[in-house]
Amino acid sequence: MAGFKSFLSAIGHGFLAVFGYLGSAKGQAAVQGAESIALTVGTLVGIGPAVAGIEALINTGLKEVIKIEASAAALGVQSGTGAQKAAVVIATLAPQAEDFLKSIGVANPTAEQVQTVASAISGGLVAILNALPAPSQAVAPSA
Repeated sequence: MAGFKSFLSAIGHGFLAVFGYLGSAKGQAAVQGAESIALTVGTLVGIGPAVAGIEALINTGLKEVIKIEASAAALGVQSGTGAQKAAVVIATLAPQAEDFLKSIGVANPTAEQVQTVASAISGGLVAILNALPAPSQAVAPSA
């Protein structure tokens, strides 16, 4: 895939526009709409609190992945540092992953269980962002 630039790669080059959009009224409405649908469906099938916990983990993970990628790009170390960036995201997610596991009935989550959940979320988000093509032009935030 020569010449392919992923969404995650582009974050380092245009993260201010992304945050601008997410902070706009339109961006917040889009996020809240998706969150509301997921929570409603989860509540109807009896797993609402679990969906809310997963949603919180994914949101935290996404914010951390974007923050770390943008920081790496600003420092000129975006390439070849995947393991180090993943370790930071996983460490950030671990306390929340442990709390989530407890909330779904795992009384005493092991370090391995916590690590597995945090790693899966981090790796999954990075895989999704790397699979998406970068926007062909900067996305201007709209109010």
